[in-house]
Amino acid sequence: MIVSITLLILAVGVFAIILARFIRIPYTLLLVVLGFFLSLFTVAFGIDTGVRASNFQDLMLFILLPVLIFEAAFALNSKLLFKYLPNVLTLATLGLIISTLVIAVFLYFGIAHSGFPFIAALLTGVVISATDPVAVVGQLKALKAPDDLNVLIEGESLFNDATAIVLFSIILSIALGQSEPDLTSAIITFSKVFFGGIIVGSVFGYIAALLVKIIDTSVPHMVVITLFLAYGTFYIAEHLFHVSGIVAVMFAALLFKKSAQDQLKDVHTGLHNIWESLGFIANIFVFVLLGLVVSLNMFTQMWLAIILAIVGAFIARVIAVYCSVWLNQVIVGQPINRKYPPIMIWGGLRGAVTIALVLSLPTELPYWWTIQSIGFGIVLFTLIVQATTTPLLVKKLNI
Repeated sequence: MIVSITLLILAVGVFAIILARFIRIPYTLLLVVLGFFLSLFTVAFGIDTGVRASNFQDLMLFILLPVLIFEAAFALNSKLLFKYLPNVLTLATLGLIISTLVIAVFLYFGIAHSGFPFIAALLTGVVISATDPVAVVGQLKALKAPDDLNVLIEGESLFNDATAIVLFSIILSIALGQSEPDLTSAIITFSKVFFGGIIVGSVFGYIAALLVKIIDTSVPHMVVITLFLAYGTFYIAEHLFHVSGIVAVMFAALLFKKSAQDQLKDVHTGLHNIWESLGFIANIFVFVLLGLVVSLNMFTQMWLAIILAIVGAFIARVIAVYCSVWLNQVIVGQPINRKYPPIMIWGGLRGAVTIALVLSLPTELPYWWTIQSIGFGIVLFTLIVQATTTPLLVKKLNI
């Protein structure tokens, strides 16, 4: 069953590559559409793909996300990342909190019924505040947009995903009654999980960098070491130290790349190409599987909640981006090209992390279906509307 499903998903990926030559829409959107039609086909002919929300969530969190996070961190331009780090960190922390709160207030008063309490609105806010720029970044590179714009969008997404997952776990534990809604304890828990992940990831990244200094640095050797680094760091962080595996993987990749830059000099291009391919394959699985698990009932039953979430998310994104830009200019003295914020706002797509988080919602929460429908709805909206129109915006702004 696993082999047949893997072959089926890869076949969809190949078909999407062919279609992409004739249809000018983002590749990730093509994958979702083909995955959806595949699900209709399998249902019509009584074929059981074996894909369930539960095993999809495990596949996302433990198999696909470590690859996507490591590849994104390893591919980032380190010099530009550190240059724009204040803005990236502000967006990924303060911006995420602002976005979560604005969306939560908008949804809570918009839906306005007892079956959707404020804690449910907060959960929704955090899951749809996690950005995934995979569709937009490819377009920006094709349009030869400036590297600093790419780094701002990718860097924010990388840190944003990590903080969103940590914040989600804290809010979820409160919703399940496993912890009290106390601000002090929430800050302590967040600090422990987030900064613990930084420590674990940095240690393992540095150890891996020391290791490559004493062995033959060929591309195959580097692939094995970095794969073990990505999955090993995630597993140890999550299961042994109970800190954020995503944060750990991100910092393991960043520190490994920085500490072993001399040893990676001759193999960097080959290693980068292989990790780019792994990330591409992981995204095929993410978006085809999204198409497979989406149902039309979500949009017929929850259309009003989805529309409210889309409007609220856009308003929240505008506030978060411009607050971050203003704050960094005032405090740190870090100016940003005035043409960049509109691209950062409209290019803030939702993807893998949003999908993983909504699928991890326990079904004992009475409002889990509403949040899942909103999550899938906003992911599809950003892919269909925002991803397809971002190139037009880039050209309009003459970037």
